[in-house]
Amino acid sequence: MSSISAETIWIASAVFITAVLFELYVRAKNIRKKQLQKPHSKRINKAFAYFRSHPDEKLTNDAWQRVTKVSDATATRDLIYLVEVGALKKKGSGRGIYYSRN
Repeated sequence: MSSISAETIWIASAVFITAVLFELYVRAKNIRKKQLQKPHSKRINKAFAYFRSHPDEKLTNDAWQRVTKVSDATATRDLIYLVEVGALKKKGSGRGIYYSRN
């Protein structure tokens, strides 16, 4: 019968604990990343209310930034999210992209 040394058990335990902690870190990071990608509902409601009351104004990234007071990156994420969930439809291309309500 072979015996496993205490040192081997400690090393195996340390490796296991490190792997578990790393997995928890990665999961927490992914959850936080997903939370950051979802736009704030108050911001979306405010923007939709504005664009309903100003139907002649094109819904563009710049207009979204101005109405919601967010950065270009945040406006882009908001608009991409709204297209993905079917609330908006993307039209045009390049610098001429604008959005319409579905």
